[in-house]
Order: sequence, then C-alpha cells, then structure tokens
Amino acid sequence: MASFLSDFRELSALLRCPVTGQQLHIATPDEIRVISASKASNEADGFLVREDRSAAYPVKNGIPSLLSESALSLHAMTEKAPD
Repeated sequence: MASFLSDFRELSALLRCPVTGQQLHIATPDEIRVISASKASNEADGFLVREDRSAAYPVKNGIPSLLSESALSLHAMTEKAPD
C-alpha cells in the first residue's frame, strides 16, 4: 500500500490541469472536507487539486478524471454567503 501511494504521489507531480496547465496535488484532509460538501463529490474516491486551489478533479476507482467539465470549483464552495 505504501508503495502504491509513493508511486501515485510521483505520478501526480506530473499531472497538470487541462484548463490552466497548473500542477495538481493530492487533496489534503482540509480540502477533502470542503469538497465533500458538494453533491458532485459523492462518487469520487479522492481528488486532485489545482495549484491555485480553485478547482479539484475527482478520482474514481483510482483513475483521475482530468476533463474540464469534471472540475469542481473550490472557489464557489468556499465563498461565504452574504450576511
């Protein structure tokens, strides 16, 4: 298992956002909490987050979906509603 995670971390360093070309990283626990609030995240096993942290791509069955239409906007999820 540790070998798999190590290999995946190395691979994720090579992955890029299809929209901006920014590097992607494996979502941290805090990022996962924000993303999990979205109904669109229910089917995903994990996420790859764009370097600027404004978008995340779902990973399903170990396969990242790097299509622009698959991106979840983190900016919209973290904006506070007006008081």
